[in-house]
Amino acid sequence: MCRPFLGYGERVNWRSAFVAVGIALAVGASTSGAFADAPPNPAEPIPESPETRAADALFEQLLKDPKNVDLTFRYAEAAVKAGNIEAAISSLERLLLLDRNFPGVKIELAELYARLHSYDMAQSYLDQAAREPNVDDKTKARIQSVRDDIESASSPSKFSSNLLVGLRYQSNASAEPAGSDIIAGGIPQTLSTIFINKPGWDSFVTGNVQHVYDLGDVKLETNALAYYSKSLGHSDLDLGAIELNTGPRLELNAGETHIVSARPYILGNEVLLGEKQFLHSVGTGLSLDRSIMEGLSAAGFYEFRSEWFSNVTLSPDATTMNANVHSFGLGLNYQVIEDGNLGFQVSYALTNDFASVGSNKGLVLHWTYSQLFQLPAEWDVGPLSAAPFLYRIYSRDDGLDPAISTTSVPKTNEWRYGLSGKLGLTNSIAANLNVIRQVATSNIPSDRERNTQVILGLVFAY
Repeated sequence: MCRPFLGYGERVNWRSAFVAVGIALAVGASTSGAFADAPPNPAEPIPESPETRAADALFEQLLKDPKNVDLTFRYAEAAVKAGNIEAAISSLERLLLLDRNFPGVKIELAELYARLHSYDMAQSYLDQAAREPNVDDKTKARIQSVRDDIESASSPSKFSSNLLVGLRYQSNASAEPAGSDIIAGGIPQTLSTIFINKPGWDSFVTGNVQHVYDLGDVKLETNALAYYSKSLGHSDLDLGAIELNTGPRLELNAGETHIVSARPYILGNEVLLGEKQFLHSVGTGLSLDRSIMEGLSAAGFYEFRSEWFSNVTLSPDATTMNANVHSFGLGLNYQVIEDGNLGFQVSYALTNDFASVGSNKGLVLHWTYSQLFQLPAEWDVGPLSAAPFLYRIYSRDDGLDPAISTTSVPKTNEWRYGLSGKLGLTNSIAANLNVIRQVATSNIPSDRERNTQVILGLVFAY
């Protein structure tokens, strides 16, 4: 019998190491514009790092040669990497005192002021850049692009979306959504236990639309997620899913100290399998995240969900899995080197079946390392992201289930490992590759599984 794991819930950017409860598709929620993040707090000191030391060294050189244009650009770039936006602005504005005819510098200043949410200053520099003589079409396009980003970031209402289309091969075809993250209490784990012991191909499309409305101290975040796959030759594995979740995001502070970012939310979803209703659920949850120290962040969640199943061809006794599910999780993300992040997450779920049998517990451990590679500019592609990952998954039923075995309480252990990669093709399109190997062992022969997945796709971000 396949066990229910929770649904969709929270979504974050695909580079994050931790994804809270959810369908956790290969495509994550996009950020809401280039300048949408909170601006740096000038009252907080910038911690010492290799980047700050490199910027300080360049600054010492600049003091000795303040009219050196190349050195000024290098220092501004180093200051930005170190997180000192104000220092980068000061150095570039000093450059304009030497020569006002630097439209490229004015655009850079506009982008930096926008990162500080100083949109009026940013627009002023864009206006100056646009009035410069002999501005070419490429520069005009860049000016307009920055204007569009500023308009989007300064609006209280922001939309963003991601779309992934692709093709997948499985050596043991299952109903699991392509590229999904596995979290205890999540629907993808349930669907991964529905397999046909035959190889198969499927095409799929998945995506999400996020809306954020800024109310001042609170932001209301709403996510709509959808997935559809068409199995080639195995129509019983055709899968469709949709979910809506919404809730406020609160930044909790104690004086000048930021404590945690919290988001309570409600959600509901619908899942079809073999073109028939398979599952619907409603629930509520709470996600938390905060930065612990330079380079180290943490996130956690709790989610409650009531799930109701319908019998389908590949799961004829699915109604016996109707249940309430409590799921908990904690994740840590540590920046090991520049553009290199080590992630660990653990999640635990209690599934209480409405029937007298079938309740179970699940534990998922997940390790990942993601590295971003900046490719040579002449290649006209990039960056390249590579992320090897490893899962250890445990499932334990609470007691005997006569429909499965009269002598053994079901228990399953699974290893899952592989590699995920993305290559930027344009500012909004990336190629996606996932290779996944899973090996499940169990004291119930029908629950044992071996499967290899290869997933190819294109990600579109808007």
